[in-house]
Amino acid sequence: MIDLEEVKSFLRVDGDDEDTLMQCLIKTASELTSDILRRPLDEYEPLPETIRQAICIIVATLYEERQVSKDKTGLDMAQTLDLIRRMLFAYRKERF
Repeated sequence: MIDLEEVKSFLRVDGDDEDTLMQCLIKTASELTSDILRRPLDEYEPLPETIRQAICIIVATLYEERQVSKDKTGLDMAQTLDLIRRMLFAYRKERF
């Protein structure tokens, strides 16, 4: 699975002030990824790099877009999930 240090490295975060938030975001991102894959992540050992990157991208989007502002022009969650679905298509089960 993805750990806090991997996510902090991906986000280039040095401090530990937001570790609790990031751990929650990792859990959320893992659940979203599992839902897209239509299977639990623990079925993969080791976790393929594409899936690892998908989780990191979701965490990054949730982390960076946590503050809503009318002037923000970042990637929104719908666009992120579309990207993730495309990334994970080859790993996705056809049905639940």
